[in-house]
Amino acid sequence: MIEIFVKRPATTIIFIAIFMVMGLVSIGNLIIEPTPKVELPLITVQTVYAGASPEEIESQILKKIEDEISEVSQIKKIKSDARDSFGIVIIEFDIEADANIKSIEVKDKVEAILNDFPDGADRPIIAKFDPLIQPIATLALSSTKHDLTQVYEYADKKLKSRLSSINGVASVDIFGGREREINIELDNNLLIQNYLSIEDVLAAISRKNLNIPGGSINTTDSKISVRFVGEFANVDEIRNLEVVSREGQVFKLQEIGNVSDSFKEVETMARFNEKEVVGLSVLKLSDGDAIKIVENLKSSLEKVQSELPDGMQLELVVDTTRITLDDTKGTINSIFIGIGLTIAILLTFLGDWRGALIASIVIPTSIISTLFLMDMSSFSINVMTLLAFGTCLGTLIANALIIIENVYKHLKMGKDSQSAAIDGTKEVLLAVMASSGTNLVVFTPLAFMGGVVGKFMLQFGMTVVFATIFSILASVTLTPMLCALLLKDPDTLKGPFPKLAGLVDRLLAWATKQYRWFFDKFMNWPITSIIVLMALFFTIVYPAKRVGNEFLPKSDRDEFKAFILMPDGSPIEKTAQITQQVDEIIRKYPEVVSTLSDIGYDGEERSRITVNLTSATKRKRDYKEIMDDLLPKVSNIPEAEITLTGGSRNASNDGDITINVTGDNFDNMIIASEKMQKIMKDSGYFSSIESSYRIPKMEIQFISEPQKVIRQNLSSSRLGGTIRALVNGNDDAVYKEGGEEYDINVTLAPEFKRNISDFDKFLIHGKDGLIPISSLGKVQVVEASSPLKRRDKERIIQIKAFVVKGVVGAIMGDLGQQFSKAELPQGTKFMFAGQAESQKESQQEMGKAFMLAVILTYMLLVAILNSFVFPVSIGSAILTSFLGSFLMMFYTEQTINIGSMMAIVMVVGLAVNNAILMIEYTQQKLDEGVEIKEALWLGAEEKLKPILMTSIAIIAGTMPQLFMIDKMKSAMGAVLIGGMLGSIFFTYTLVPTIHLVLYRVKEWLSKLLKSNA
Repeated sequence: MIEIFVKRPATTIIFIAIFMVMGLVSIGNLIIEPTPKVELPLITVQTVYAGASPEEIESQILKKIEDEISEVSQIKKIKSDARDSFGIVIIEFDIEADANIKSIEVKDKVEAILNDFPDGADRPIIAKFDPLIQPIATLALSSTKHDLTQVYEYADKKLKSRLSSINGVASVDIFGGREREINIELDNNLLIQNYLSIEDVLAAISRKNLNIPGGSINTTDSKISVRFVGEFANVDEIRNLEVVSREGQVFKLQEIGNVSDSFKEVETMARFNEKEVVGLSVLKLSDGDAIKIVENLKSSLEKVQSELPDGMQLELVVDTTRITLDDTKGTINSIFIGIGLTIAILLTFLGDWRGALIASIVIPTSIISTLFLMDMSSFSINVMTLLAFGTCLGTLIANALIIIENVYKHLKMGKDSQSAAIDGTKEVLLAVMASSGTNLVVFTPLAFMGGVVGKFMLQFGMTVVFATIFSILASVTLTPMLCALLLKDPDTLKGPFPKLAGLVDRLLAWATKQYRWFFDKFMNWPITSIIVLMALFFTIVYPAKRVGNEFLPKSDRDEFKAFILMPDGSPIEKTAQITQQVDEIIRKYPEVVSTLSDIGYDGEERSRITVNLTSATKRKRDYKEIMDDLLPKVSNIPEAEITLTGGSRNASNDGDITINVTGDNFDNMIIASEKMQKIMKDSGYFSSIESSYRIPKMEIQFISEPQKVIRQNLSSSRLGGTIRALVNGNDDAVYKEGGEEYDINVTLAPEFKRNISDFDKFLIHGKDGLIPISSLGKVQVVEASSPLKRRDKERIIQIKAFVVKGVVGAIMGDLGQQFSKAELPQGTKFMFAGQAESQKESQQEMGKAFMLAVILTYMLLVAILNSFVFPVSIGSAILTSFLGSFLMMFYTEQTINIGSMMAIVMVVGLAVNNAILMIEYTQQKLDEGVEIKEALWLGAEEKLKPILMTSIAIIAGTMPQLFMIDKMKSAMGAVLIGGMLGSIFFTYTLVPTIHLVLYRVKEWLSKLLKSNA
């Protein structure tokens, strides 16, 4: 078959061009995204129970839901949160589960217990949940001529729908600003004076504010509809609404209170560069291309800007796709640099620009063709597929160089170009197929790993497999054909490159001569040599113990976030004040480009500041150094707990280390969590520590006396509704204007509800007339319940910590020992959760994939070498090469993470290639009758140049990754480079020695069996 492709170049070109064209077409179909699209089977059950405490939510809602849904199959874990008036249960299923089916099953289970829920609890909302969905862009709308209510109105009624119409946009969420509302603030003194209650005002509004269809009147020519119109036409009508007291007196609403066209109580605020704005977060459709959507958004901004009212300005303040694009461009650049370095290595070793040209054609051909199969598999350009391209570059390089170098060898024998190309390719085809085959057997299992990590690994593993398939295809088609067309006898070459290659050959000849002395020692003292070399290998313990481990390493992504947590019960104004203080400090740093504050994003006591930095290439300090310098300056702000975090691929506030504290007694759990937090603070590892248990805020409780309530012909629901209206307001009524609806909120003016003593003046109509609500029970001030967390039907206290120094894996080990020694209350336990669970799962799955890769590699080598014994000598290069990997990780300060673990699996495929070249050639010589030591020497001598050339080329091709800002990619680069250096060393020391011992053992056993026969 090789002859056909060599002798028919046009056929070969068209054959390869077919895949190239399909690959180029596929480029337009492949979307660019941060991570592979993985549908996580997560279902949420949310319930609102107005007025309920967290403990009531837990006991009356969450526990019932948990008990019922626990019967559903394939549940992995159940997490619950109970807050004031709200509860949520998050059910995580095994990754293999169908989220749609599980959603139906959960819905059926919850609906079966609806009657068990307390009166007043809303119907639970069941929905699928995707934690990976994050806003792809955030815009800020501001104005110099409009107040924040008008800005919010425009954003909500006009701009939101305008942006949602952009192709690929799923929704637009608004935060900050002030939402329009008609506020009626009643004067409690005037109510008492005129024998009125808030119920009278609400009833008056309800009676007036309605339109009622009255049917129709038939005339001889037509049918005319009849409608009663009573809805408010304008705000003045509300002001002039007549309220009638129980004694028959009539008052205009504006006479007993203030009616204003204002805004709702502020719950969220947004600031961009310290200027108050309205924020708009843009979310994409699940299958949308974030890059294209943001490009469309940017191109539409100019037109949208022209449509804005005079004075308004719309700015794109956060673009998450920028990081994705930078990662993509960086990886592509590193691949091109790798190819360029490979060409330089080829010129250095072979001295012929034609060979370098062949490599520069063949390698990109395989990469571009791979895009076709990626498109057919519905893959995307993401961090995993980009890592795959960077990883498999070594194999693409090796296959091309082995064939080109061997063709040169045959040209030196005096053969013509065609014969040299055919014979040279055939001679090393088995070795090429073996080295490529190891890639296939190593990465195919990786693509079918279990768990969540397996879903992410699918695209990584299969992309490497696709690239390897096209590399094999090029090895038997394009590479020999181009060699036949372009390569000439090396002795006829002229210019500087042949001279450089001659110098390299002389250096290799000298190195070979020096190596012969060591080789003879290895052959004369094989057992001793193996013991010494294995002792050298076991020094791996030193770097391995000192290399940290973590799940996902953090990298400089040109931004970080400041999370601010105030004491429970803090008003949003106080949170905004502290946020502004932090913002002012941050903006003094010259590296800061902009800041966006989202105040009240998860309750009034929480805020976050997104800090955009100048490009990492233009900064002298990385984001960690800036955060380390900033932390002491913001830590002294009273009351606030401030967390600085950055470098992650997601925007959540999940801690680097998460600890769940469980136990039989909640008070003991509190004591245990406080002891653990003290240990953590004293350790110096963390910038901040946050506990789910908060010091309870104070609340005023009214406890009614049933007999008194019944005596006044009242009910608990009416009492509770009246208190809610007096304190928080009643917004059941709406005001319609311009086709839009705005809430009408009726409540007491702020000055009448500031103190507990004001409760005595809260009045309601009873049987005895207008009476104080406090006379129907007692008013007390108590501690409110703290928000509660549950995990797998148990109450937990969750501690989140953010690492400022050290590596997560080592810190968890140290903390685990200290916690075990601490005298925690009896019955309390702790477990590391969050990233620790993900890391444990990934390590288990990667371990399985690694073992399967080793087994399949052995089986492949058995098939190629036709021996069950000799693959052991080749396999020894796998294990020993890890010494180089760990040493490189240790000296470059990398960690064992998901990236380095993938590279370790890759080393299995690459490390054996050198040994395969040597041992496969040795076996050829043994078949020719050459003595074992001489055959091993010939294998080592003959293959030194291709082994060094391919290994150095792989190292050079991987070198750009080592210096990338992305820590995952740099960790992969360190493992691969160290592994290849280790492979070179042990291939020329341990492999031939073990092969000699195995050959002698095999011969001895053969003789023994023959003599017994």
